[in-house]
Amino acid sequence: MNDSDLGKINEANQLLEELNQKADLDGIIFAYRDGGAIIEIIGDEFDSENFTSMCASVLESAVGIGETMGNRKINKIITELAEKTIFIFECDIKTFLILILKNESNIDLILSKLHEYIKSLVKLY
Repeated sequence: MNDSDLGKINEANQLLEELNQKADLDGIIFAYRDGGAIIEIIGDEFDSENFTSMCASVLESAVGIGETMGNRKINKIITELAEKTIFIFECDIKTFLILILKNESNIDLILSKLHEYIKSLVKLY
């Protein structure tokens, strides 16, 4: 890994740490569409590798549904669980973002500022 790659990872990590703190998330994962994690900011409460792979599959299924319905692009995938909510956002053709929200998370901030964070991440990758 060269200095340029390391700089990109550090910058992306700082962006995600900022979003994680401001939105009061339980976790955030930036990953490649094949399920490989680029940056993870989550606790040890679950198997993040398996979780990221499953989210990648959900994203690909949703993209397929959009194509079936007239080539419509997806905006976000939301899964509401008893105590957590999972948002999955397609960033570009190579990457996606997973946000793990808790009841106290700032959904308004996420929905109003996320596009800016995604644009910044895509520029880095």
